[in-house]
Amino acid sequence: MFDTSFFLMLPLLVFCATVFLYDYLFRRVPNNLLLIATAVQLGCFVILGNGLNGISWLSAFAGFAAGLVFFLPLYALRAMAAGDVKFFAVLGLLIGPTALLPVFLIASLMALVHAVVVYASRLEIARDLKLAMMWVMQRPLYQRMLEKRGNRVGIPYAAYLALAGAWMGVHGAGAVPGLI
Repeated sequence: MFDTSFFLMLPLLVFCATVFLYDYLFRRVPNNLLLIATAVQLGCFVILGNGLNGISWLSAFAGFAAGLVFFLPLYALRAMAAGDVKFFAVLGLLIGPTALLPVFLIASLMALVHAVVVYASRLEIARDLKLAMMWVMQRPLYQRMLEKRGNRVGIPYAAYLALAGAWMGVHGAGAVPGLI
């Protein structure tokens, strides 16, 4: 009748969508959200014997460890924010280690495009883009978003990780049960 795998993927999609919105709008990844996702995945291991998307516990914990090992040095070098590191580790717990490299590559390409657009918008040739953006920047909703963001600037890397993670979780190697 209908595919039950969609219902197993739904929590991952909701989680990634929420992280995307938070990071894109406010440049932060809430710890409560990461804890909830971790608790749900661990609860699934206890109750179902495997993760939400059919991932084995060994693959999930390998993904968590790989996410930390891969991004922790970048955080130590101040090239990555703490929220990005924590999110990547939790994403590894949810989708497994084999999906993390493609997630990293896809997210990095999106972040590169973002950086190029930001850089181009600062050049003189982007004068017309600046004029068009002035209308958006004067809207009250945009102003409230900036107030909540505070002084946090930069590329919303966790948002791009969330997009790539949702895509890989649904279509990628992480969705294959018992990968490790």
